[in-house]
Amino acid sequence: MGKLLIKNGLVVTIDPQDRIIRNGSIYVEDSMIRAVGPAAEVGGKEGAEVIDASGKIVIPGFISCHNHLYSAVVRSIPFSGFEKTDFSFYGWMERFWLPLLEDRVTHEQLYVGTKANLLEHIRSGITTTTDTAEGPYALPGVLDAVDQGAVESGARAILSFETTGRVSAENALLGIEENVRFFKQAKARNSRITGRIGVHTTYTTTPELLQEVRRVADQVGAGVMMHHLDDRWHHFDTTKRFGKRPTRYLEDIGFLRPDLILFHCSYIDPLDDPEIFKRHDVKVAHNAESNAIFGFWPNMMPLIKAGVTVGLGTDGQTHSMFEIMRTAQMIHRIRYENLELLPDYDVLKMATIEGAKVIQQEHELGSLEAGKKADITILNDRSTVPLFEANVSSYVVGTCERTDVDTVVIDGDVIFKNHEFVSVDEHETLAKCRETAVKLWERNGWPTPDHPAKN
Repeated sequence: MGKLLIKNGLVVTIDPQDRIIRNGSIYVEDSMIRAVGPAAEVGGKEGAEVIDASGKIVIPGFISCHNHLYSAVVRSIPFSGFEKTDFSFYGWMERFWLPLLEDRVTHEQLYVGTKANLLEHIRSGITTTTDTAEGPYALPGVLDAVDQGAVESGARAILSFETTGRVSAENALLGIEENVRFFKQAKARNSRITGRIGVHTTYTTTPELLQEVRRVADQVGAGVMMHHLDDRWHHFDTTKRFGKRPTRYLEDIGFLRPDLILFHCSYIDPLDDPEIFKRHDVKVAHNAESNAIFGFWPNMMPLIKAGVTVGLGTDGQTHSMFEIMRTAQMIHRIRYENLELLPDYDVLKMATIEGAKVIQQEHELGSLEAGKKADITILNDRSTVPLFEANVSSYVVGTCERTDVDTVVIDGDVIFKNHEFVSVDEHETLAKCRETAVKLWERNGWPTPDHPAKN
């Protein structure tokens, strides 16, 4: 880390004043943004590496609030797993994801899948992500494998293991121990990689397990991440077992806190849940594209109108925050038949500063301001019209693709420049990921390049 000057760009700060600066500059020193403003005011900086952002757009690095990074090893596998399974989400989980991926994944696959996935995220302008690693039969050491991939990628990541009670009570405790051990390890190291405590969801846990997760998290000072109301099964199962809707159930067992991130929330009770979320300052990760793939139509508007903090997540196999922003915007506009919902700038904030609030790091990330971490994405300007204050946000949300990402800076380090990784061998990583993925496919009896499926 040293000195870096990004100059002459169209800078979209996402700061409290919503400043958009033509011919703007950002000065970075020792991982921190030291100055943001017009190039003439920031001036030149002796000894600084200079990136000329003329004709480019400079924005905060995107933040993905939910992910399963290791799932790169099952990219492009049909959701049926080459079988004629039903396409309900619950059926897919029970017959494909849990037995054929979670329960069979190895440390090698966790490591290389995470690294490959994070390189794609960086290529897409995503500088920070949360991650929920899985693999109850790969314990202990799951998070060490994931951590290795994350560190080598150069990304900023918040890692957790998905504690579940579906295997055994003993395995659930191993999951908690994995989370606590890594949280303490990452905290002591004080790097870009940090930890939280992960837990699956209401239908794979008992009240006692969730209360133990909460007790331990409070004891060590860790935040918690959890799937919630992914589909209608959550309502059915929780109501049947406990006589309460899932959100009310979590409130009654004392699980809700400001440090809790709930993933999906596709089937909230629009009358009851927003007020509960707001009362406990619970954060939500909206995964528009992955939900839409399963035919879900998540509705975040009741939460947003109630003042609940909502960020965006890529969730495993989708990597373009540009696609995620557009999908989130479109599904809500279609639902309400209202073009005015989720204006472009608001959606851009969901991918940046609101995401930083979800992970409780808004004091360090999510906007381009002096005193914050230097996580910066620079985009090429392919626009057919001039870009300026009035239309640049609409261009980023409505037109940009991940191929427009030119340069990515994380923690003051230039990780990706001129569409190429500076230090990481991307081709080697992808080759290793393909090789490792095939081992899992062979174990599951899936088609491979050497043994393709018969027509």
